[in-house]
Amino acid sequence: MKKQTLNNLPLWQFENLSAEKNIRHFVSGRDGGYSEGSLGGLNLSYKVGDNPEHVQKNRALLANAFSVSADKLIFPVQTHSNYIKTVTEKITPEDLEDTDALITNTKGIMIAVMSADCVPVLLYDPAKQAVAAIHAGWRGTVSEIVKCTIEKMQKEFGSNPSDIIAAIGPSICEEVYEVGEEVIKAVEKVYGSKNGIITREQNGKGFCNLWEANRIQLINAGVLSANIEVAAMCTYQNADLFFSARQSGNTAGRFAAGIGLA
Repeated sequence: MKKQTLNNLPLWQFENLSAEKNIRHFVSGRDGGYSEGSLGGLNLSYKVGDNPEHVQKNRALLANAFSVSADKLIFPVQTHSNYIKTVTEKITPEDLEDTDALITNTKGIMIAVMSADCVPVLLYDPAKQAVAAIHAGWRGTVSEIVKCTIEKMQKEFGSNPSDIIAAIGPSICEEVYEVGEEVIKAVEKVYGSKNGIITREQNGKGFCNLWEANRIQLINAGVLSANIEVAAMCTYQNADLFFSARQSGNTAGRFAAGIGLA
């Protein structure tokens, strides 16, 4: 990933998606915005105790960076599900409840998901001109939300997974993502125990590699390895750049990853 400044707002962008001329995309950081304290500055969530006016202004800044109106920057109401919604001009806020991934082939709309340690994944199908934004925490990862999103793109848009360009955004890394037996068992049920996603130490602690889990999921869904970029930036270790719920004791704001057809 590389850091850019768009309309005076610092944002991050992937190398592979930046090479595509028919899309716009971003990963927001903490820089810029109106929020204060542990939520400073570019918090994009209304659900973390921030001043709603600050969030509204922050979202407007982000929309302005891509010259779209704030109502065209679409966020779902995330619940760690594997539910996916297709976004059109007729989408309503009620349609976005209990949703953790969005897909669209409508120009002029930016779809986005929020995160503060979970894995944001962006997809672009240049053949069918369709995009997706996915929020994958451990629950979404073990319920294979990335695979489900690709299957929905196939059904809705006729996408061929081998055409899809994928980007795995900043999130908590294996080195610091200690997990308990519930997560270990859930991950190993889906991925097995010999793929390097779960690392067990002699003291019994377990650590989970969500980047690799979602990369494997993309490949298993038919995405070419050469078409996948992993940001490899840990939110916990870079909490000065990105919000991290675990690092902050769950007092952090939320950054976002988004994509849209130009």
